[in-house]
Amino acid sequence: MRKPAKDKQEAILKTALTLFTERGFFGTPTSLISKEAGVATGTLFFYFRTKEELIDTLYRRIKGEAAAAMCRGLDKEKGVKEKLHRIGINAVAWATQNPEKMKFMEQFAHSQFVSTTAQEEGMSRFLFLKDLIREGISKGTVKDLDPDLAVSLMASSISGVVARASTAITPAEREEIIGQGLDFVWDGLKA
Repeated sequence: MRKPAKDKQEAILKTALTLFTERGFFGTPTSLISKEAGVATGTLFFYFRTKEELIDTLYRRIKGEAAAAMCRGLDKEKGVKEKLHRIGINAVAWATQNPEKMKFMEQFAHSQFVSTTAQEEGMSRFLFLKDLIREGISKGTVKDLDPDLAVSLMASSISGVVARASTAITPAEREEIIGQGLDFVWDGLKA
């Protein structure tokens, strides 16, 4: 029985994600992706003309997934501080539940292998964060920082929180680390 087309494309994306995070861009030939995904190399090139296009597709998809996860429950929060805290909790939860995707984002966030168009589109998914920072600045609850800088600093800090929380032995220790990390992020942002 032949695999449906959507299954083949998903198999390629899933396999590529694993191989790119394990082996990097140069260590992952398209022939290996095809072999591990169980599809012909021609099938891979039917869906993705180049390896760069495959990376762009993964990058866009993962950025969109992360942004959507970060927004969950945001509408229930009242103030800027509470919204930023919810975003942080959601970001840490998503990253710890998706370590391979998090590693991919970190590996390829500033990579020459991701097109400028894909980077811009990926970052456009996080405009809500810049808007929230601007709102906080206008209300006097957030320091008057460049919103892009604030988002970059938040992302780096949350990445550190994820790395440290992943080493926690108990759920209580993990929660404490996450709480301390998010308090640190807020202390850096608050006016």
